[in-house]
Amino acid sequence: MDHVIPASLGGSDDMDNLALLCSWHHRRKSSSEGGRASALTRVSVHRPRESHPALDD
Repeated sequence: MDHVIPASLGGSDDMDNLALLCSWHHRRKSSSEGGRASALTRVSVHRPRESHPALDD
């Protein structure tokens, strides 16, 4: 059993949001959804570029 719209994205447990998948497809779909979810919560850190000491004036 698989959620068409994942619960993490507001999907419900209603029958119209559930689908049967074989274990191979379920693992593949779950893996891609996990990657997308972690990308959404990843904090991007922008650090100022350091200049090379030989180029400092």
